[in-house]
Amino acid sequence: MPNRPDPRRVTLVSLATMVAAVAPVHLFGALAPKIQAELGFGDTEQGIAIGIFFAVAAGFAMWGGSLTDRIGPSPALRLAAVATAIGATVGMLAPSYSVIVLALILVAVGNGISQPGNNTFISGGVPAHRRGIALGVKQAAIPTSTGLAGLALPTIADSLGWRWAYAFTIMLALAALAAIPHVEPPARRRTREESRAFRPSKGLVLVAAASASGAAAVASIGAFLVRSAQDAGFSVAGAGYLQVIGSVALISTRVGWGALMDRVGISRFAFSTGLMIVGGFGFPLLATGDHRLMVVGAILAYGAGWSWPGVVHLGTVEHHPHATGSASGIVQAAMFSGAMIGPVLFGAVAEHASFGSAWMISAGFISVAAMVMAMATRELDGPRRSAEPVKQAAPD
Repeated sequence: MPNRPDPRRVTLVSLATMVAAVAPVHLFGALAPKIQAELGFGDTEQGIAIGIFFAVAAGFAMWGGSLTDRIGPSPALRLAAVATAIGATVGMLAPSYSVIVLALILVAVGNGISQPGNNTFISGGVPAHRRGIALGVKQAAIPTSTGLAGLALPTIADSLGWRWAYAFTIMLALAALAAIPHVEPPARRRTREESRAFRPSKGLVLVAAASASGAAAVASIGAFLVRSAQDAGFSVAGAGYLQVIGSVALISTRVGWGALMDRVGISRFAFSTGLMIVGGFGFPLLATGDHRLMVVGAILAYGAGWSWPGVVHLGTVEHHPHATGSASGIVQAAMFSGAMIGPVLFGAVAEHASFGSAWMISAGFISVAAMVMAMATRELDGPRRSAEPVKQAAPD
């Protein structure tokens, strides 16, 4: 049997590839005031650009999942890192709105491959009893990215300009590319015909639908929290630090929930439903425009409302041990689809009505997500409610 790489290295490399894959779009959101002023576009155009990013990522996620099942997770992640580095370079040099949209499209290709690729990477490189926390660390890439983007506003962007913030992404993508170890897939590689023949169950479809609605709610947090806070009277630095606070809450909860999942046999999908319900209370608080309530709202929306994806991915991997890439790709494509719709609608409502109205739309999305995830829980876990989730023994 081939030697298994150090699980800690697998986890850290997974985190690095994911941070690189999502940082450009979060920088685009956090640095929006400066980018908009230089390139000449508004909130509607920003929402459209972010929507295009997630549309492209959604289109490539299912393909990236089946590709990962065919060629293996390590080659898939290398391809994703190259696409990320190229896209970030284009973004750093972008002279216009259309070119920075092109940069987001290139990064989205890498993101679409990276998400299901990393799930399979972790499934093959981390023992079953530690996959919860590994996936939690991997999902912490998004809040790590939003936190760094928030810090970039009062530091790099104010002193050197917003373009230099993108240099970090380029360096991280190249470093991750050099560090990716060889990881065997958790099951034998699927042939092209087998990958195309994969058919999702009703339960997986419900998980995907719930994930789409939940992503529609939370994608606007990273894209518009800074703009919303500034509109409510926060200083530029204060708005950036608000995003950092929320990001710290999200990093802590995503890793924490992953560690908890490794220790208890609770239904992954039922737990995710609860997180959506609790997090849903954060959006009306953000809608108030009151500074103190917005801080509480950001913590709830980030720490609960956006902390469920890692738990959902864990449940998906556990239920589909022989098609982790394909199953993860379907769920991730749904998340990307929701993340495409949410910011476009949010930006249009914020520009033509108010940020308060836009946040209430997000509250509606996450309420629907919780209801559909509850249905998915009954479908997937009902027949074996008293049993622990299926965990595959790690290969020697």
